[in-house]
Amino acid sequence: MEEIIKKVNFYARLSKERDLSASEKEDRDIFRKLYLENFKKQVRGHLDNIEIVDKKEDVKIN
Repeated sequence: MEEIIKKVNFYARLSKERDLSASEKEDRDIFRKLYLENFKKQVRGHLDNIEIVDKKEDVKIN
């Protein structure tokens, strides 16, 4: 994930300096997609591990 973030940031900086070539745009889009997929997996993993406890009735919802 760290390497993907570096690439996303690299292409973001590069695009501010100059126009990206077609292949650079393709690479940028690939790394953005990989980043979002990994991010969604991490969020889903966190949400799946959340345990809600109702303190009033001491009922666990999962």
